[in-house]
Amino acid sequence: MGPSVAPVTVAGARLVVAGGHRALEARKQVVNDLNVYPVPDGDTGTNLLLTVRSIVDDVSRAPENLSRSELCDLIANAALMGARGNSGVILSQIVRGAMEALALLDDDRPLDVATVLRKATDTAYRAVRKPVEGTMLTVLREMTEAAESQPPGADIMGVLRSVVQAGWTSVENTPTLLKVLADAGVVDAGGYGLVVLAEGMIGADGDSPSAEAVALGSVQETDHPEHEPDTMYSYCTSFLLQGTHLDGPELETLLTPLGDSLLVVGSDTRVKVHVHTDEPGTVLALGLARGTLHQIEIENMREQTAARDARLRAQAGAPPVVGETQVIAVVAGGGVRKLFASIGAGPLVEGGQSMNPSAEEIMRAVALTEAPGVILLPNNKNIIMTAEQVAAMAGRPVGVVPARSMQAGLSAMVAFDPDRSLERNVEEMTQALSFVLTGEVTRAVRDSSIDGVEVTEGSFIGLVEGRVVASAADLQEVADAVAGELLDGTRELMTILVGDGESTHAAMQAAEHLRDRYQDVEFEIHDGGQPLYPLLMAAE
Repeated sequence: MGPSVAPVTVAGARLVVAGGHRALEARKQVVNDLNVYPVPDGDTGTNLLLTVRSIVDDVSRAPENLSRSELCDLIANAALMGARGNSGVILSQIVRGAMEALALLDDDRPLDVATVLRKATDTAYRAVRKPVEGTMLTVLREMTEAAESQPPGADIMGVLRSVVQAGWTSVENTPTLLKVLADAGVVDAGGYGLVVLAEGMIGADGDSPSAEAVALGSVQETDHPEHEPDTMYSYCTSFLLQGTHLDGPELETLLTPLGDSLLVVGSDTRVKVHVHTDEPGTVLALGLARGTLHQIEIENMREQTAARDARLRAQAGAPPVVGETQVIAVVAGGGVRKLFASIGAGPLVEGGQSMNPSAEEIMRAVALTEAPGVILLPNNKNIIMTAEQVAAMAGRPVGVVPARSMQAGLSAMVAFDPDRSLERNVEEMTQALSFVLTGEVTRAVRDSSIDGVEVTEGSFIGLVEGRVVASAADLQEVADAVAGELLDGTRELMTILVGDGESTHAAMQAAEHLRDRYQDVEFEIHDGGQPLYPLLMAAE
């Protein structure tokens, strides 16, 4: 019996998730390299792999006697806690939906693949504010439809193989749904990674990638904009509720404001509840009012994370000013850290391009804050959705200012006042973003033709608000082109962050050249120390 039809046990789960992890690990770089823009931000494969690795780690430590409900709870929570980047967060929602459905299935009947996939699909679509077709959501939906089209009583392995085949077909069709994919001659990275994961989980690819994986992975290569939870409450509270006419959705609604990592699964007579909260007494009282409580467990999670919290404090830099509001900023580079700390941000979370922090890391930083209100400043387009979901699960006033770059985040910080309310700060800082135009200079990681610009691997490329505007072997030439786009005659201030690497000297020279060239513009040039990008630029 293959791992795909193994009983729903810890041992069976280990086989399934290990197979998916191996397949994704083997193709991680392929997924990363599927990148619409020739810049080093193609980390979809890494984010998916790290999310799955969190599940593998938790299942490997799980006791052998876990019930189906407890096992599904564990897997769903592991996915949430390990989710990284937009693709990882979406995958965590897929896992959550699948586990909720699997927890309700009958052990004595064959696995209902269609039901599990439909719940996973519906949950993932609900998690994305504006679903876009041509992404991993489309691939998941079409895999679900393939399962639903199978005749009753069909062989499970046959159904699963059909689902995977439908996934590859859907991946191949993604460029027909998104013009940006078609223009780059690539397939969707998130969808590709999802099918690689599914193929490995059912054991269909053995120890080597399938022909479809090789063929589609070797297409001229995507990571388009993906769509993008966790906790640091004190108590992990869980119990089994028994009674008659239990209303799980109603209980879930009542428990949602009290914490996060909430799971309410079961039937109208038995409901399993799991929540991270600061109010375990209130949680238990809500359950007791509806039935009898069994298997009550309350664990203090802060004791388990004290050492890691101490390390985070040590890395946070200068202590922030604590007033009505604090800002948690995601930053990369020693100079950038000092800049954000100097204007009142903190704690700081390490991360950025190609190293998106997990929701858990951001949530730990939230736990370190002392102000009544907290603002998350993601400073990267691929971290915004993670920040939004952390805010939704935080159980306290947390807002998000959707800065898409570190230089934009610095402009937002200028509008920050720690003595203002959370709501006013979010409004003012978000408005500040609308006055900023950002650009960057980096090196191309492959040959490409994008936005009408021919790009050669290793050359410098300049982008303005994500659009490629120039490419050349000379950094100064590209910096001039980016500055020309940013300084259109109406902007009076330019901030430049000089990165760390072999081009640092040339980048500093280019920045000083721009200062000399634009005499009517005020320049602020800083040693940012950020990786991958010799120049990060912002004009206001």
